[in-house]
Amino acid sequence: MFDFASIFTVVLPVYLAMAAGFTVRKTGLLPAEVDAGMMRLCIVLLTPCLILERVVGNASVMLPLPVIIAAGLGFGLAALGIAISYFAASLIGLRKHEGRRSFAVSCGLQNYGFVAIPIVTALFPDKGTLGVLFTFTLGVELACWTAGVGLLTGLGKAPWKLALNPPVLTILFSLLLNFTGMHVYVPQFVHNTMAMLGACAVPVALLIIGATIADIWGQERMRWSIAVLAPVLRLGLIPVAFFAGAWYLPLSTELKRILIVQGAMPSAVFSIMVGKHYGGHAPTAVQCVLSTTVVSMITTPLVIAWAIKAIGV
Repeated sequence: MFDFASIFTVVLPVYLAMAAGFTVRKTGLLPAEVDAGMMRLCIVLLTPCLILERVVGNASVMLPLPVIIAAGLGFGLAALGIAISYFAASLIGLRKHEGRRSFAVSCGLQNYGFVAIPIVTALFPDKGTLGVLFTFTLGVELACWTAGVGLLTGLGKAPWKLALNPPVLTILFSLLLNFTGMHVYVPQFVHNTMAMLGACAVPVALLIIGATIADIWGQERMRWSIAVLAPVLRLGLIPVAFFAGAWYLPLSTELKRILIVQGAMPSAVFSIMVGKHYGGHAPTAVQCVLSTTVVSMITTPLVIAWAIKAIGV
């Protein structure tokens, strides 16, 4: 059953894994020096293996049109979230060069990857739904490096080529195998190897996310206007667009499930790195991430349980 209690038991391990990362960083068991190497391993090897295993041969992502629709929604909803957050930031006095743009990026970009993946896998264990999630993330990645970073640097200076990272290239390669029919020639032992390595991606990433939160926790004095408005937008207002799409648009069941889970996600931890490296106001991004992550521990299972029942997926 998709009630609050059952979904909470699905969501809780994700937060406990992040809490484990928080704890091992605070106790010194996971030093900061290993973060870059572990995350690089996750992005370059483990996540591509997970993608290959879940996308290649997946009946839900065999045709170009459904993939384009999923990616288009990923881009459009992320860009819409950034726009809503940018204009709402003025309500609490945030201005350009004082955190307004970082607030917009942080609230607009949901944690679309390593927090969503285990929730989708646990709630909808069929291979099809997770495969659709990866096609949805194609659009989110493009929105991140164009609308998101472009807001910070100016669209002409946005490093959009960084959207062609190893996971995205792996998704495109996997889809190419599907579209051309070459997926049938991938032997089972390759699938088994990819599954074994890919299973490591999410736990490793969640540990690093928790450790990153430990690093930033308490570094800046909390600005309560941000701590209140960020969850209201990211976990309250912006999800309405996700759920409206799942409710009104003639989408596949798998894509509707993805919209529900994505709409319930907190701000992406990655937005902190974006703020640091591309001229944003990192403390604002930190406060958005921390506040939405804490609040989402309660709202995420509530919202997912309600939306699944209301939309009927």
